[in-house]
Amino acid sequence: MNEDNQKKSNSRYIPVSNIPTNLLEQLKQGQEITRHFVEQYSQIVESLAPFLETIRNIDLGEVEQSQKEAVEVLAQKGWTIPMNMTPSDIIEISKIQDQNELDLMFQEFYKIEKEYNSIKSAILEHKLTQEWKELLIQCFDNYERESYLIVIPNLFIIIENLANILISPRYQKYINSKRRISLRAKFKEVQQEIKNLSTYIIFYASVSEFLNSVFKAGNFDKYQSRFSLINRDWVLHGRDYPSNWRQVDALRLFNALHTIIELDFLLEDLEKEVHVDELVN
Repeated sequence: MNEDNQKKSNSRYIPVSNIPTNLLEQLKQGQEITRHFVEQYSQIVESLAPFLETIRNIDLGEVEQSQKEAVEVLAQKGWTIPMNMTPSDIIEISKIQDQNELDLMFQEFYKIEKEYNSIKSAILEHKLTQEWKELLIQCFDNYERESYLIVIPNLFIIIENLANILISPRYQKYINSKRRISLRAKFKEVQQEIKNLSTYIIFYASVSEFLNSVFKAGNFDKYQSRFSLINRDWVLHGRDYPSNWRQVDALRLFNALHTIIELDFLLEDLEKEVHVDELVN
């Protein structure tokens, strides 16, 4: 390096002796603060490591599967997804083994005015129920007066109508005979094309399992006594007596109706599929 370059290089540096004492002290304090921050940051990262690892290892597939299993267990006991409960609440109540205890829990839940009014409004205001609105208003009025016996057969009729409206158009592609197919069988068949839609499959599985439990074939010749759960065939074919019906049975049908109207995505998605087919063809 020549002499001129050496002078330029040296001019970039300020001798420590030329730096004011108070500035040196501030620099030392800044270095100390930085050192402490780095140490604390390292400790925080180290302490959070197990927690962060847990988050990374969460398998969303398992979470969704646990929710699906929970709603199926509830549906086997006559309760579809309560739309105003959280997934964690649903999983928790699915652990209740005793039927009477579970029924009582739902009764207490819907005694909360906000929850009852929510389910009532959702049902009465939904576009799928408009043809049944006057009858549904009478059903709610009678239920609120504890005249629930008249409510139960009517709710079975409404549920069957709406469930068929939702599933029959989508089921048409599977028809290969003139044999009459049960509502339960239609839902089981169509479930295959819904199973990969994680948001929808929980609702669908709940309703499908409910139909398997409450709408299963009466088999009057085979079964001489009623099922443990109220049954559509036994009620609508006059094989079950109103003395066996309870107010909670009307409530479980209102709850089921609330879940069923959430399956309106079946019609919306079908409209999209038809539109795509028209464009392709």
